[in-house]
Amino acid sequence: MEMKNYIETAEKKAGMQLELAKLLNISSSNLRSIKAGKRGMPVDACIILADYIGIDRLEVIAASNLVTEKDEKKRKILESCFRKVASVAAAGIVSSILTSAPQQTVNAETISSEFTKNTNY
Repeated sequence: MEMKNYIETAEKKAGMQLELAKLLNISSSNLRSIKAGKRGMPVDACIILADYIGIDRLEVIAASNLVTEKDEKKRKILESCFRKVASVAAAGIVSSILTSAPQQTVNAETISSEFTKNTNY
């Protein structure tokens, strides 16, 4: 996901961009630049943002760094953070399915359906 999406989600929760900027301890002009994809966000602000919208901190930090990173090798490393988060989420969903319905036969379709229902992908 892009920083713009994370920021928009947080703006809705905060009510205003100015309130979000205060929460993140950055200026509203910096927040606008970050949202526009012109600059990355400081790591501490990424952590606050991730906690505020309830997503993995590493995912937001990686998304922020992808804004400015030009080196293709480093970009691939940062992009792998999203796959790792998705894998952990999938494992949690599968575990949830298996423990919540032990009497049912769980097949690949059930797991795929639950994963799709519980993710934003």
